Amino acid sequence: MAEVHEVRVSAKFLRAAQWAADRHESYAVAVPTVPSLAQVLGLASLVLEDGGTEREAIAAMLVDALDDAVPRKALHRQYGKKVTRLVVACHAERGTVAPGRLPVDLGEWRRRSEAALDRAVDEEDPRALRIRAASVLHEARALRRELRRNGTIAYVRCPAPPAEHLGHLRELTAVLARRRPRTAITQELRSTLDDIERHSELETAAIAWRVTHVGAA
Repeated sequence: MAEVHEVRVSAKFLRAAQWAADRHESYAVAVPTVPSLAQVLGLASLVLEDGGTEREAIAAMLVDALDDAVPRKALHRQYGKKVTRLVVACHAERGTVAPGRLPVDLGEWRRRSEAALDRAVDEEDPRALRIRAASVLHEARALRRELRRNGTIAYVRCPAPPAEHLGHLRELTAVLARRRPRTAITQELRSTLDDIERHSELETAAIAWRVTHVGAA
């Protein structure tokens, strides 16, 4: 049996969780049907279960709640220099996997997805790569949850056509599996992708997507 990596969180972690949850609610970026606090704590849990530190978990929550700007001074003042540096490293070139996660158009989604894939390939900091992998898994879980609840109509809220969206997730999963083999996040990401594949009726989803996104592709 593997040894459990125990983590004792501090008051800073609790402050970060509340800050991130409030930010989610304020900017309305939390995945629909998931309470804001559950969103950020779920991501922190993935990081910690994968062997990450409290600092990494804090950074993951903060990154997840941010829009396109990073309030460096405010983060530095509240959470310190090291957390802020990690947030900056992880914030750059975030992709989008969960339906409705970021309100972007198709062109911007493609730019983000390509950049996110490049980052997954080239990221040198293992802490930042762990956070990125946790984010991909967290959003893949959200896609699976919506597919189970609503069927392939879930893809209608994705900026990209269903086959392209799913293809991006496959590519990310393959890169992360290669770079982080035998990790907790990678193992669950693979099984989550398998579930998504089983629940995705792409022909039906593509028709519904085209009707909703007339002229997008």
